[in-house]
Amino acid sequence: MGSARSRSNTHVANATDKHLRIYYQTSQMVLEDLVVKAEAGEGDSSLSFSAEGNISSTMVFKPDSQVHYIPLPPKQYINIAGKGELFASVLVEDRKTKNTCLKCICLNFHVPCDRSFIVTASENIKLQKYGANVWVDESGQNHLRN
Repeated sequence: MGSARSRSNTHVANATDKHLRIYYQTSQMVLEDLVVKAEAGEGDSSLSFSAEGNISSTMVFKPDSQVHYIPLPPKQYINIAGKGELFASVLVEDRKTKNTCLKCICLNFHVPCDRSFIVTASENIKLQKYGANVWVDESGQNHLRN
């Protein structure tokens, strides 16, 4: 494994049946960096989400966010190359309403350099077993077969 500053080869696998947005950067982020409250009134910009990750009001993805993201369709995986150690936030897209966020699955999941992770069908985050198939977690479970 490399140092936190080295190049990395990180994959993200989406075992859910939902379209996701994977936001990532080398430092932690806050929810307000990623989404904004739709039609927020003056002084009404606070964001929150429940323990289940459901967002408390209608949220739209922030169009001018400085945080990189990758759209990830269901049952697909993608590579995030060359970033080293990073923090990832996983949000669910509303496919019916353009740019609307339905749910925050995780905020600031720490991904060590040269590691990959899986968003499971039950919307948990699991590190991929190092050197194994991108769908296999550290306990040996294959999430593509579920």
